[in-house]
Amino acid sequence: MVEMSKPETVRRLSDDELRQPQPASDDTVVMTDMLSVRISWLNAAIEHQTGNILERLAGLNLLEWRCLLTLCTRGAKTGSELAELCNVSRPQASRGMRSLGAKGLIAWPGGSERRYFGPASATEAGWAVYRQIAPVTRRRNDWLMSELSAEDRETLFRLIATIRRQVGEGEEIDHLLD
Repeated sequence: MVEMSKPETVRRLSDDELRQPQPASDDTVVMTDMLSVRISWLNAAIEHQTGNILERLAGLNLLEWRCLLTLCTRGAKTGSELAELCNVSRPQASRGMRSLGAKGLIAWPGGSERRYFGPASATEAGWAVYRQIAPVTRRRNDWLMSELSAEDRETLFRLIATIRRQVGEGEEIDHLLD
């Protein structure tokens, strides 16, 4: 899990990222040819861009947006539920929720100023921020996909699903360590 409070600076796009990896004939490991490295670079660039959009539009960070987006699209959630759905730790979810609460974007019906009880939900102000950001993220997604044919998109999402299933929960690694 990544701390999502502030996007990191993304390094410049390199030629290594644009070339097809070549099979190694020996035991040499070329980091730039590894799928996990390439996905990490892509994710860092996308999160950086997303962070810039969120900051400019609503003064939110990635963690806050992920929490607010989840509450707006999935309904009221407890901190534990939000942590699982957002794929962040419970302390991260708590920080995101407290920050959103302080901004008046979410509320707990059973909470007080210092203690929060029960599931949180988006306030009207939170919904307004969601309605402001959602179309921009949709336009950005359409723009990112605009160079891909329908077949390319289908292949991309099929491959992502295949790799995600292979990784699973990320816990089964013993067979890799032998």
